[in-house]
Amino acid sequence: MPLAVSLIAPSSFTAPEAVAAGIRGLEALGVEVRGEAPLQAPERYLAASREHRLAQLHAAYDDPETQAVWAVRGGYGAAQLVDGIDWHRLARRPKPLIGYSDVTVLLDQCHRHGLPALHGPVAKAAGGLLEDSDAERAIIRRQFEETLALIQGPAPLDYPLTAQGDAPARLEGPVVGGNLTTLASLVGTPTAFTAPKGALVILEDVGEPYYRLERALWQLVHGGALTDAAAVCLGTFEGCTPYGETPLEAIVAETLAPLGLPLFAGLPVGHGLHNRPWRYGATGRLEGGRLFIEG
Repeated sequence: MPLAVSLIAPSSFTAPEAVAAGIRGLEALGVEVRGEAPLQAPERYLAASREHRLAQLHAAYDDPETQAVWAVRGGYGAAQLVDGIDWHRLARRPKPLIGYSDVTVLLDQCHRHGLPALHGPVAKAAGGLLEDSDAERAIIRRQFEETLALIQGPAPLDYPLTAQGDAPARLEGPVVGGNLTTLASLVGTPTAFTAPKGALVILEDVGEPYYRLERALWQLVHGGALTDAAAVCLGTFEGCTPYGETPLEAIVAETLAPLGLPLFAGLPVGHGLHNRPWRYGATGRLEGGRLFIEG
């Protein structure tokens, strides 16, 4: 039987043609895409009302014939859902939630409630399997195939990255994190992100000037979110605009200095072409210029 997934729209509205292309891309990989209709009933910039999105999320987990719940996109809106989620209901049929960006909120909450979560490409990105160049399609295909493998069980993966300055030869801990500005927006709320002890925190972002990234990271550092972390790993910062010639890595290192956290960069995770998946909360190991994740 083919792998079946439930499609949800927990955040911003997505153009119907982008949704359709994403579904066709997933089907080309042999995935059966299911979901409650209508997927979207636009309200402002949101995919639908909070009530509609909550009902859709619960229905996706209720479906006994799907093996994962896949967000069509991020944007904004996921945090609105958290206090309305019936976690006991979701736990009756635990299955991984897949997404990134704004969906970071839900990934972190799933992990806190003992449910599986995958930080990986959103469903609409599968449209690139049909429309992009041969080289880009190969990259996208690999990422989706890795994601499908993670849905079906533990699948160890490793990722290149580079230490920025002095760093221990080996670090090991749970891998958490996600979109920097999304995590910063949660500081001071009941859903605030806090890295577990010894965590390897992945951060990525898109379209933000460097001063906003610095401000967001300052919030996390001084809000206590990273106090118990063991390291920070930077993914891609697609379309983020610098100020002068100071590299982002230097700004991040300076902001992290009060915590003395080692910094790594170059992880192929984020809003650009390269967005390899990883299991949220899985054990990771930093060693020899690689991040190894158990799966």
